[in-house]
Amino acid sequence: MEFLFIKSASGLLPATEEATEWLATKKLGSTVLVEPRGIRNGAFHRKFFALIDLAFDYWSDSAKTLEYKGQAVLPDRERFRKDVIILAGFYRAVTNIKGEIRLEPESLRWASMTEERFGQLFEATIRVLLQRVFNGRVCPEWSEEQLRSVAEQILSFAA
Repeated sequence: MEFLFIKSASGLLPATEEATEWLATKKLGSTVLVEPRGIRNGAFHRKFFALIDLAFDYWSDSAKTLEYKGQAVLPDRERFRKDVIILAGFYRAVTNIKGEIRLEPESLRWASMTEERFGQLFEATIRVLLQRVFNGRVCPEWSEEQLRSVAEQILSFAA
């Protein structure tokens, strides 16, 4: 599990909602282990996740409610992110215990993906979202420029 923090004059501050939620579970004065390492480009990383969150919100509003063994199956943000990464072509094939081939998304961990590769993923993600989500059938049809602009705006509000 990794969380992103920003160094400020008062110490480390959570940079994402997940980091904020995780930090809220810790008691005041508790000690946590931090493995320091530099990151690619934090703003670019947040922009990618803002784009994924935007697409998920649009897509999940229009997704059909499915059922499995009598239980409602709801859209899942994490599964959506993984599927987008796989559709963008950033995956590895693995086999499961049943002998079936499954696709696993490449890790976005800072140590696992270079800045250049992450940039390639971002560009491929734009194409996937335009084809699969913002295509006029699932959600409103957006141009590439519109999608990039909205992602920038969301990122500026989150900063």
